[in-house]
Amino acid sequence: MPSPHGLILVGDAVLTVCSAVVLGISAYVEHTTRKIGYHSSTYTYDAFVGAFTILVVLGFIVARLAKPGLATVLNETAVAGLTWIFWLAAAISTTHTSRDDRAVCRHLDDLFDLPEFENVDKDALALAKKIFKSTCRDLNAQLAFIWIGFIVVTFILGYLIYLGTKRSNTMWRATLRGYDKDLHTHQDPFADPVGSTQGPVAGVADERAVRV
Repeated sequence: MPSPHGLILVGDAVLTVCSAVVLGISAYVEHTTRKIGYHSSTYTYDAFVGAFTILVVLGFIVARLAKPGLATVLNETAVAGLTWIFWLAAAISTTHTSRDDRAVCRHLDDLFDLPEFENVDKDALALAKKIFKSTCRDLNAQLAFIWIGFIVVTFILGYLIYLGTKRSNTMWRATLRGYDKDLHTHQDPFADPVGSTQGPVAGVADERAVRV
């Protein structure tokens, strides 16, 4: 069975990448749109979610090594649940808010072919089209990484709940690193604890004796 701690670390790594991308794009869009007098709380919130998630992931990585008592399965599940709510809200809000913008992006070439733009300087029109296309790419990338991040958080949360409810709900106070050690100890209930030279373990047939 794969290491629970290892699986969570993989999830943390993917989530950190998604968070960094969302934070970077949101901060960039927020900065550029403020220059033209436009402000959207959606991008501000997305940037917050990205920054919050990175701090949470790094915090738990440090806690697992330095303060294991803080990094119990219960605590990690509670924080993962809060993070899941943040990512769900970001995904829904960004999808809804950017709906009209994405519709414009799909018809961007047709938009600049309208008669209103016939007398506009060609170089200025080409520059405007380039800026809009770049913004559309950023918007699509941000939305994609937000939903990927939400899926990863959902996996982490579901897996932590699964770990906590094992063995009649007795594993909530365990840590992921301790869980790995416990799993390794109990993965083979018929293993010979002192080595094969001491003979077969009670209850396990000796294959050589059976063949004789």
